[in-house]
Amino acid sequence: MEESEALCNRLAIMVNGRFRCLGSIQQLKSKYGQGYTLIIKLKREDENNEKTLNVIKGHIQSNLQGAELKDDHQGMLQYHVVNPSLRLSHLFKFMSHMKIQFQLEDYLISTTSLEQIFLTFARAQRVSGE
Repeated sequence: MEESEALCNRLAIMVNGRFRCLGSIQQLKSKYGQGYTLIIKLKREDENNEKTLNVIKGHIQSNLQGAELKDDHQGMLQYHVVNPSLRLSHLFKFMSHMKIQFQLEDYLISTTSLEQIFLTFARAQRVSGE
């Protein structure tokens, strides 16, 4: 993806042989990458604990408006947080409290990257291609 960002003026993404998007990298990030990506890593002993996982998911859904679970595997939860009124400082404060409360191993907050946009489209291909 880094090469695409460095070399391309425009980028197209196809899913199941159909164009899904076409535009400059900034246009694609603006349209499909709004908000933040939140990745939560659970401690190894909690990775397969369904009860702990459900409590964490419930806490996020009830306290973080605009958070949509995108991926859940091997003790990692990935959320796309789209709430225009949410300030980054509030998100960091929320996650630092969660890290202590749920004894999380780590978390990551970032703007949505071109690679994450591509992976979102790739997941759609797997779902519709099955």
